[in-house]
Amino acid sequence: MPPKPKKMSKKIIIIGQGIIGACTAYTLARAAPDYEIVSIAAHPIASGASASGASWGWVNAHTDNDEEYFNFRNASRLMWHDLIDELPKLAAQISPSLVFDLSDDAMKTTQAHHADWGYPIALVERAQILEHLSLFRGAPDLALLTQGEVAVETELAAHHLLERSGATKVIAQVHALIPHGSQIKAVMTDQGPIAADHVILAAGHGSPDILRSVGVEYALDQSFGLIVRTQPVQKFLATMIMGMDYHVRQCRDGSLLIGGAFDQHQTSGIDYERAAQSLCAAVETAFDLDAIGMEKLVIDRFTIGKRVLPYGGRPQIGRVGHYENLISLAMHGGVTNAPIAAKTASDLVLGQPRCAYSTPFNFTRIRP
Repeated sequence: MPPKPKKMSKKIIIIGQGIIGACTAYTLARAAPDYEIVSIAAHPIASGASASGASWGWVNAHTDNDEEYFNFRNASRLMWHDLIDELPKLAAQISPSLVFDLSDDAMKTTQAHHADWGYPIALVERAQILEHLSLFRGAPDLALLTQGEVAVETELAAHHLLERSGATKVIAQVHALIPHGSQIKAVMTDQGPIAADHVILAAGHGSPDILRSVGVEYALDQSFGLIVRTQPVQKFLATMIMGMDYHVRQCRDGSLLIGGAFDQHQTSGIDYERAAQSLCAAVETAFDLDAIGMEKLVIDRFTIGKRVLPYGGRPQIGRVGHYENLISLAMHGGVTNAPIAAKTASDLVLGQPRCAYSTPFNFTRIRP
């Protein structure tokens, strides 16, 4: 006689299958193996329709000189190290970073603050840079060199985490939440309602409309970024590089992932293909590609991403209003912050104290 199916104690719905939703599913599956987890998204992660699909995938904790926010991001960076240890096939790797997209004074201030906080960061000059990056003819006179940051192949990592979670994956459009008193009793989709004991909202720019269905007015800002992936080239770059005009790193398959930014609020009038070609040209100028037998980089594809920016700039993580079983996760730096956001959501669902570093970053109803 076949064994009886395992009876699940409660059902958790996670809305969103990007890196935050996928990391949350994995974290909950490990913390609460007797819970049923259902992951819902309008499009699968590999479709490129989410912000995660257009992410440069840089995990870091040195982009802000605020110690409270640094502690939050740094705790999450170290959680990424744990995930890499747990999941050898996870598409993420620990990597140094070379950063010079700041003024010299700003780099010195950043280094001083973060070194005091114990972050592995140093100021390096051109000669030191060329010792490690001999092909980098665009090396600056001064840069920040960090250790222990993480490069994430965001779509692949999200897919892997979601698969390892064992969550039931549903591709459906979420139209509304269905409340009953202080509880959300179900999620309404274009395939009908799905009952839930807990609902975690990790839907990025889809979150405001979903929250509006239960009378919660919430707004998110955005910035736009261009991500270009080249065809694979010979391995030559083991450091992530953040310059004034481009960000570049080399992926496991040899392709280069090159990032650039647009105006924060709109991208009208931009020739995306020309912008992608310009990013490739900047990298071609910065590196001696002839040394690896390359004359030109060949674009494989490019993506325009709309990044999530909560007003006030800080993460918004926590219970929503008076709804006891509704948790919202919204933040810039979703790749960096995904593990600590996931841990916080898990703690809230299970009634445990949330990580001390996340307590300053609660959900706040903000609408300008």
